[in-house]
Amino acid sequence: MSSTFAQTNSQSSLEKLPLRSLVFIDSGVEDYDSIAAGVLPGQQVVILDGTKNGIEQISSEIENYASTNGAIDSVHIISHGSSGSLQLGNTALGSDNIEQYKSQLEKWQTSLAPSADIMLYGCDVASGTGANFVDKFSQLTGADVAASTNITGKDGDWNLEFSKGQIESDLALNSDVMANYQGDLATIVVTNNSDSGAGSLRAAVASAVAGDTITFAPGLAGQTITLTSGQIAIPVGKNLTIDGAAAAGLTISGNNSSRAFFVNANVVTATNFAVKNLTIANGKTTDTGGAIGTTDEVSLTVDNVQFNNNVADKGGGAIFGNFNNTLTVSNSKFNGNIATAGNDERGAGAIGFLSSKAFTVTNSDFTNNKGINGGAINSLQGKLTIDNSRFIGNDTSAASYATGQGNPGLRGNGGAIYTDRASNPSEASGTIKISNSVFQNNKGQGEGGAAYLFTGSQDKVILENTTFQNNEVMALTGSPGGGNPGNGGGVTILSDSTNQGLTITNTSFAGNKANNQGGGLWMRNAPATITNSTFSGNSTAFVAGDFNKLGGAMTLGAPTTIVNTTIADNSAGWVGGGIFADANSVTLKNTVLSNNTAANGGNPWGINQHVTDQYADRGGNFQWPVISTDIKATTSVTVADPKLGPLQNINGALVRPLLLGSPAIDKGVASGAPALDQRGVTRPQDGDTIPGAIVDSGSFEFSSAVVPTPTPAPTPTPAPTPTPTPTPAPTPTPAPTPTPTP
Repeated sequence: MSSTFAQTNSQSSLEKLPLRSLVFIDSGVEDYDSIAAGVLPGQQVVILDGTKNGIEQISSEIENYASTNGAIDSVHIISHGSSGSLQLGNTALGSDNIEQYKSQLEKWQTSLAPSADIMLYGCDVASGTGANFVDKFSQLTGADVAASTNITGKDGDWNLEFSKGQIESDLALNSDVMANYQGDLATIVVTNNSDSGAGSLRAAVASAVAGDTITFAPGLAGQTITLTSGQIAIPVGKNLTIDGAAAAGLTISGNNSSRAFFVNANVVTATNFAVKNLTIANGKTTDTGGAIGTTDEVSLTVDNVQFNNNVADKGGGAIFGNFNNTLTVSNSKFNGNIATAGNDERGAGAIGFLSSKAFTVTNSDFTNNKGINGGAINSLQGKLTIDNSRFIGNDTSAASYATGQGNPGLRGNGGAIYTDRASNPSEASGTIKISNSVFQNNKGQGEGGAAYLFTGSQDKVILENTTFQNNEVMALTGSPGGGNPGNGGGVTILSDSTNQGLTITNTSFAGNKANNQGGGLWMRNAPATITNSTFSGNSTAFVAGDFNKLGGAMTLGAPTTIVNTTIADNSAGWVGGGIFADANSVTLKNTVLSNNTAANGGNPWGINQHVTDQYADRGGNFQWPVISTDIKATTSVTVADPKLGPLQNINGALVRPLLLGSPAIDKGVASGAPALDQRGVTRPQDGDTIPGAIVDSGSFEFSSAVVPTPTPAPTPTPAPTPTPTPTPAPTPTPAPTPTPTP
């Protein structure tokens, strides 16, 4: 039955709104937060997660709501649509698959009132044969259903022209939101894998209007759309979402000859572009952005997309975001993307970002990407946030000294990540934050085996709950005068002038190797606090007589406070097997230094095995061993074997646990100790036979009541220490070799 459904939004209509009403808004809808803000009072709003099945989300919410509030009077579903189809989360519900959800939709009847209404706002849902879909939807849910037969939004109206049953509910939105909304709720369906013509992706982009979503017919699952006539250009201001959720395994290929997409915008009109739930492979350009390139003023969103084997000569093997862009990447994988041919300073293997706006990466994997600066990511002034992501096997080893180019020595840095500030110099502040992530087997050639983080004086860096393991940095090929000698096997952090600080919390550096200084960490001009962290098995190279091989675990070039941290089995080719830093620049508290070694360049001195100077003492520190020719780390350090277990993963943290009987158990200083240990275990635990719980020293809090079940992790083998040649020589006064200023 077809009828015109007249909508009213007067003040009097507010009084008629049902008391039990749910409004579902799909997160794939453009500017969905403004729609949510415009929902009339008295209704509960639920935002559908675009990464999950929307039908399942709605079913769960309806059941939970009704169990608490009673039978539901109306359900409003605001999402993209097309004839006979609704886009709900990562799933399209349509005429072709509604029977698949029959039992789930029928279950809604137990939560809905007898005269309940369901309002479907998506464009064209009831147009043509879509009326049959609405009829079936009404039959299964037992509700009266209203739906649109034309465009809903800016280029249409908000009337729901088709209804099945008697509709008694008003629209869920206030009139101002509907009048001012700048998008549409339309879905355009790609029906074939041709590069052009009716039903093709290229034709869909050409016919779309701003705010549309382009989806793919389920029959395209597992197929490849090969672009044989070049990249698909997204026009200025045409805000689009391209979503492959309905066609699992769909690939868009640049055919090793072009990008997949190029997004246009300008200073007058920005463009929002989103790509979801598909693969982009074999894109190629001699410029930037092998899979997706952009002009300035673009907001790019990437969700659940795989980028495989894309190539850009100048940077951003997969993606390049230009000036004033924002970039959000989630649930995605970047594998085998390359940007090395141009030996360019902005040569990011996977993602290049040239903007001082937000650059966010969550729950994503970067593997085997190759670049010049940043094997995975290169960010210029971006406010970079990385969470719950993995960087494995990325490298910048193809870089070389760029004679004749600007900043010729600024190459090969950051095997996985390279940053050049976190803000524009005119801005007050910027932050680089990396959390809950893993960096393994990345390789740099210059500075920073895993990450090279250069900052401005107004910037700060936060590393938390993250592992840097088995990364390596070598010297830059062809660099004259020893520049870029290979500092920071795990991470290099520096600034031209003192920045706003470095915070390292619950983070492990294990098995990293530096050709020169700072096997795990190399830092300059970044006043630091290191808490609840582990440095194990990091090393600097050994070269006989080379006094630059400093700081097996870390080289510190700014005041640093180290609290409840374990520094064990690290080695340096010259001095400072644990720490290389100036006297009075480091403060130690509740920290364990164990079996760190320094080869002294092959000389028989036996000096500076753990540290290079005596540091400020806040109590609770342990050192083992102390040989007669060496110094103590602090004046009152306890000299005793802390009895550390091997490196292992416990509760997601890579740690060196205290073993039963360790003298470091219950010997820490409580004041200022972190409330949890590196694994998240509460401090203090009573770990010895003496009544009363006292915090332990090191990053691990031992409890005699709990025996952890570790997941073994390979213990990196420190670089071998050669047998020193017994030739007397005066005690050296080493000094760090400065890093070239970017």
